[in-house]
Amino acid sequence: MRSPAPVVILYNEYTTWSEQERREADALAARMADELAALGHRVALARFWKDVRPALAPFDPEAWIVFNWCEGVEGEIDGDARVCAEMDDMGYTYTGNAPHTLRLSVQKHRVKRFLQRHGIPTPPGRGFRSPDEVSERTWNKAWFPAIVKPVSQHCSVAISRDAVVHTWAALRERVAYVLETVKEPALAERYIAGREINVGIWGNGRPQVLPLREIDFSRIENPFHRILTWESKWVPDSPDWNAMPVITQPVLTDALRQRILEISLRTYRVFRCRDYARVDLRVDADENVWVVDVNPNPDITPSGGFIGACNTAGYTYGEAISRIISMAVARHNRRRALRRVKGALSAKRKAEQVVFAAPL
Repeated sequence: MRSPAPVVILYNEYTTWSEQERREADALAARMADELAALGHRVALARFWKDVRPALAPFDPEAWIVFNWCEGVEGEIDGDARVCAEMDDMGYTYTGNAPHTLRLSVQKHRVKRFLQRHGIPTPPGRGFRSPDEVSERTWNKAWFPAIVKPVSQHCSVAISRDAVVHTWAALRERVAYVLETVKEPALAERYIAGREINVGIWGNGRPQVLPLREIDFSRIENPFHRILTWESKWVPDSPDWNAMPVITQPVLTDALRQRILEISLRTYRVFRCRDYARVDLRVDADENVWVVDVNPNPDITPSGGFIGACNTAGYTYGEAISRIISMAVARHNRRRALRRVKGALSAKRKAEQVVFAAPL
């Protein structure tokens, strides 16, 4: 039986992190390394800030698979895509999505246009670079209530209960808030009151949908407050922290479940997702399904939603990570086989040239 592939866990840090945040990042990387080692992988850690090349220099790209745990780079909107492009240039095979998918998904207004172009249902909306752009001409009254988000941030940055607005004046005010707080344009889209379903998907060729997860909003009385806020994810002593637990076995009709699966898998494919991703959906009162976010390389920590879905499917943390690595290994082996074929063909052509060049 072939031994598991050697793995470099590549993760990065921010200069703005506190010492505690650095320790937590190191501890998470060590946890992943320990779980993989227990499964027989040879494991190394590589931490970096912006320049990935020195961090990977000690590792032969022919011998090592990189587990890419870079979800963003400090001060760069598409830094994670840039890091992947550099790894491609260096000849490394790494887990997760390719640069083109990461670049597309980071800008929410581009995601929306892309979904619309491919006929995938997504709430109507548009980006705003200034609150002065908001008017009855640029925003359809039928799109109220609206939710306003930073155009390229994830993890519910700048999302609070005030993010849902009902008037043009409130929309202008919220766009201004995003611009002032996050220093980037805002995306406004029609707010879909209803259920929120997270769909983890992994695999290539024939990707598989992991067990669905639903955010339980039953404790939130106001339907316009049924959103995942920054506080609900990151502030343990906030009112929202324990107010929105996860339902690991959502109750769905067969027809609704089938629509969710079809729309999610189609989204995964048109974005050319690779290895693993998460699609976030809203389901309205009429059971219409709307894609509200696409997350290639989603949070892969043990407490994250993607790993939660893997756990429900019967995988331990280490087993889920090792399965993702196996997808990269298959890609690595195909590339090596292709290089061998190209090398053999090149050698054959050179040999034929020598024969034909010889005097009769």
